[in-house]
Amino acid sequence: MSDSPWDAALSPIQPFHPFNDVGEPVGLHRGQVSGVRDTEVPGEVSLACSPVLSLDWSVTPEPNSHPYAQDTAVLRLPRPYGEAEVEAWVRDFDEGWINGAVLGDSKAPLARIAVHWFNLPRFTGQHHLTDRIEGADRYWSGGRWSHEVDGWKIVLDVRPDHRAVWEGLLKTRLYAMTHVMEISRADGRRFTASEATHLLTALHLGMSFSLGRWTAPLLPVGLGADGQAVWESWGALHCDPARRHSSGWWDSWDIEALGRFLDGLVPVMADPVIAEPLKLQISYAITAMRDQGFVEQRVMIAAAGLEHAMWQRLFVRGVLTRAEYKNTRLWPAHAKLRKVLGEINVAVSIDRNHLPAMAAFADEMRRRTGQVWDGPSVVTKIRNYMVHPEEDQRELYRIPGLVTEVWVLARHYLSLLVLESLGYRGPHQNLSKIRGMAGEVEETPWP
Repeated sequence: MSDSPWDAALSPIQPFHPFNDVGEPVGLHRGQVSGVRDTEVPGEVSLACSPVLSLDWSVTPEPNSHPYAQDTAVLRLPRPYGEAEVEAWVRDFDEGWINGAVLGDSKAPLARIAVHWFNLPRFTGQHHLTDRIEGADRYWSGGRWSHEVDGWKIVLDVRPDHRAVWEGLLKTRLYAMTHVMEISRADGRRFTASEATHLLTALHLGMSFSLGRWTAPLLPVGLGADGQAVWESWGALHCDPARRHSSGWWDSWDIEALGRFLDGLVPVMADPVIAEPLKLQISYAITAMRDQGFVEQRVMIAAAGLEHAMWQRLFVRGVLTRAEYKNTRLWPAHAKLRKVLGEINVAVSIDRNHLPAMAAFADEMRRRTGQVWDGPSVVTKIRNYMVHPEEDQRELYRIPGLVTEVWVLARHYLSLLVLESLGYRGPHQNLSKIRGMAGEVEETPWP
């Protein structure tokens, strides 16, 4: 009797749209297309993966055909569930693009939804997978991660050749499908695409926030009990090129931490009143974490996210009245930031080992003002230098590295405020530290 761990290996999920090579388009429709000619003509719709993600359409030109004279068109496409109408933009007489489309019946009962993840790194799941590939049995350890949250079951499988695809993504900065996911109700009940919308949004925002860059669950397909497609959503969501290391709070080897984070995120995303401000804060945080673009932009985005978090925690929760919140003499920005951080036990002192430029600036300001300057004081002061024209912008660059250190501390504050608001407790990467070992984590500071 074999005791091999591979005896319990599972068969992988098959993607509805086959895995593509790096930068190769994903075909969504190939066949007859109506709406841009007097008659049906052959054409196709695809998700382009180079140089950026985009939904493109094209038709085969006919001899002596007249150019399409409008900027928009309504493509009529035969699908398994009937003809679908897709609003499209025209680039030329035989091609164009689509900003997004929902096809089929959003209210149809579904057994599961197949989702295709792009540019997602490999992390080890709880289950091994096996399949017969090119005539031989192939195994990949930890290839499946599964999790149940708020009555939903999530199953995520990595593609078998992820290592080679990932190296190609790192070299080219293009896009490829790296994982396939299925979501269903944990109790097996049927559901609708409309009921699952918040879950797809939570996964897009949550995984991107965890990694510190946008990664995308694309091209969801709703499948009925017979396995046939009855609903689809086409779109090119925010997705960044692959990165070797995470810029986010999550150490991608810790699947338990990811599960606990989603346990807090998914239920609140089902409540529109809570979800709307939360989506904005997480979007700010993702943009602030990404080490792309000018560092000044990242500081400004992080500051906007912190302002939003302070408003929610101080005014919306009734700690301060509107008049008190707006009174910058009694409640300047640094005092409000210090208060919300103190409430969740986040240290506001400046670590001289990790933030030497900020420490030097704080020392100078203490000598000028006679007051102690901490993290909130410096973060808000540097933000003011950037925003207010009467401030001396030369102060930003007099101490080398100051703006960069303000950025990393601001994103650290924002990520912790988001995590605490979701009830997350556990390990996280301290985003204020730009020196140290990759994957080094510490526990969240709140009890």
